[in-house]
Amino acid sequence: MIRLLSAVLMLWFSGTCFAEADAERHKNGCDGGDVFSCALLGSMYQWGDGVGQDSLKAIEYYEKGCDGGGGYSCLMLGGMYEEGLGVKQSDSQALKFLGLACDLELEVGCAEFEKLKK
Repeated sequence: MIRLLSAVLMLWFSGTCFAEADAERHKNGCDGGDVFSCALLGSMYQWGDGVGQDSLKAIEYYEKGCDGGGGYSCLMLGGMYEEGLGVKQSDSQALKFLGLACDLELEVGCAEFEKLKK
């Protein structure tokens, strides 16, 4: 489910294939406080789209986006903890970030939170 959401997120906000220039643009946006850029850059690193696959960098950018109030970043970070992608698998950490996504009114975050909580 999280992999599908990541792909949808990338397509939703970009509409194009990523390239190295996109990574730089999203990095600048993220550094400037654009939480959607943080989510996109995290997704690029998570799946290796236009950049080398790097789970630690994905987590870094998802955390930055989530800390800035970006629900998609919180959702994806929760998914990484739920599935143990680049981090030690932790349901408690997954619930924390999925709960934040839900608090930020991201419906899929609420659904994933409730599903994992059971």
